[in-house]
Amino acid sequence: MSSQSVFSAGAAALVLSLGCSGGDLTLPAPDGPAEVRIVSGDGQQAEVGARLEQPLTVQVLDGSSRPVSGTPVQFSFLGDVPGAQLDPESGLTDQNGRAATIARLGQVPGEQLILAQVTSPPSSDLRASFTATAVPPGGKKGGGGGHGGGGD
Repeated sequence: MSSQSVFSAGAAALVLSLGCSGGDLTLPAPDGPAEVRIVSGDGQQAEVGARLEQPLTVQVLDGSSRPVSGTPVQFSFLGDVPGAQLDPESGLTDQNGRAATIARLGQVPGEQLILAQVTSPPSSDLRASFTATAVPPGGKKGGGGGHGGGGD
C-alpha cells in the first residue's frame, strides 16, 4: 500500500469519526443567556409597604453582549419579607433582552433584596440583585433627593 493510500484512508477515518461524534457533543448555544445586568431601579427607597417609583429592570445578554429575547426571568424577594409583592413575579425578556417588575416593599423597615434570575435552564446561576430600602412612615423618602446611599 502506498503512503498516499494510507494518508487518504486515515483522512477518511478522521472525517468519519468527527462527523459521527458531533451528535453526542453538547455545547452551549453561542446566542444563549450568559449575563444578567441591572438596567434601572436599583438603590431606591420608599416607606414600608409602598411601591417603588421605578420598575426593577434587567437585561439578559449573550456571550457577545447582545440582548437575548424570550428568556424566562423570575423576580423574588430574598428571604421572608412580610407584605412584599412583585408584579409580575416572572416573565420573558423582550426584543431588547429586558424584563421588569414593579415592587411593593415589605412591612419591615430596612434593606430589602430582590433577585432577578434566569430560570432556563433550571440550574442557571445567572442572576442580578437589587437593593431597596423601606423607611418608617414619615421617614425620608428617596423620590428625588441627591442624597447618596452611604451607610450600612
